[in-house]
Amino acid sequence: MRRSVFITQDELVSPHWQSAFADCSVQTSAPKRLMADSLIWLLAETPDWLNLLSKLTEQRIPVIVMTTELNISQLCKALEHGARGYIEAYASKAIIEQVAETVSKGGIWLPGQLLSNLVGVLSNQQIHYQHNCDLTCLTNREKQVVDEVVTGATNKQVAQKLNITERTVKEHMSSIFNKLHVRDRMQLMLAVKGH
Repeated sequence: MRRSVFITQDELVSPHWQSAFADCSVQTSAPKRLMADSLIWLLAETPDWLNLLSKLTEQRIPVIVMTTELNISQLCKALEHGARGYIEAYASKAIIEQVAETVSKGGIWLPGQLLSNLVGVLSNQQIHYQHNCDLTCLTNREKQVVDEVVTGATNKQVAQKLNITERTVKEHMSSIFNKLHVRDRMQLMLAVKGH
């Protein structure tokens, strides 16, 4: 498991952090040197947090943004700057451990109550294909699958809409992830709906 480093403000320290990771480090500024296996937990309320988030993600260090109040606008900013997770600063020990495990395995962690809001925000945006998201490499059927997935549809819903099996949808999704160099549905959504 990666070594957790919490970057926070003096007055905001949760007892859950150390109960989840006994060897974690809690500090008010970014460490001078970070190990390659570090997992950074960054409080969004710290000064200049977006710049720090960008610098850390450029070094390929996974960062989880913590907040005192969940907010869809803040979540979108965090994801745009490379965050791999977004949670409440006072989340329980069990949640913190789940987040660390998910992010360490390459996943993204988002709070369930904001996920549907995020899908709604992304679905209402006009599609602007990014230069690094060239869909011409996809088959027509894969493009149809992408069109459904970016609206927030589940594999089952995609299968019903396109009159194919869920297994076929999974195969298409795997191919789409490989061709577009994305890890999961959320990255796919952000790549396709990004601006």
